[in-house]
Amino acid sequence: MEKVYRNISYLFVAVLFLVFLAFYKTYFGLFPTFTGTTTLVHLHAMTILLWFAMLIGQPILLRTKHIALHRLVGKASYGLVPVLIVCLLLMARQHQMRAQDLILFVYNGFDISLFVLFYTLAITYRHRLAYHARFMVLTILPFLGATIGRIPSFPLSGALLGLLIILGLLLYERFTRKVYKPYLISLAAFIGLLLLCVSLLSSGTELLKMLWNWCFGR
Repeated sequence: MEKVYRNISYLFVAVLFLVFLAFYKTYFGLFPTFTGTTTLVHLHAMTILLWFAMLIGQPILLRTKHIALHRLVGKASYGLVPVLIVCLLLMARQHQMRAQDLILFVYNGFDISLFVLFYTLAITYRHRLAYHARFMVLTILPFLGATIGRIPSFPLSGALLGLLIILGLLLYERFTRKVYKPYLISLAAFIGLLLLCVSLLSSGTELLKMLWNWCFGR
């Protein structure tokens, strides 16, 4: 395993800590009673925590030469990820049913699409460890975006931070003559999705309301 990615688990722990802080008031701080918290919210939180546990544990398993266990955990993600995505979609629907929020609707679509894209690429390249590892790193970006995006004064800060992270990783890999193509692919996909979202947000409310009605049946 490449030296620079041996300690990538520390990055995942740092992002998890940010998630904990961002959702402390609305979820983690409600422990142990979790008054008013629905089963869906618990399932949503559990799947995300399991995903972070997987992200943190997988590099450690590789570093300690537990290859068979690493592959077994990777296969377990085939069951976890669909449940995680369904929970993300149901949580988005729950928020929209409470009050229509077209901006949040677009942001949720952006984050979920990014996660599906990066995970799909990681699995597609599972037999090329260098590509696989880099795409898996990027699966944290949607969660980081959702976390930073909870700062009301900076609604686009999550997307901008994600863009800067990809650019930083791309430049690092390019100028150290390492594997930069996964980040080049990711940058193109990220910008494409971001431009699509910006176009939707600037197109006016009629198109967004039509898409909203198509998604939520109203």
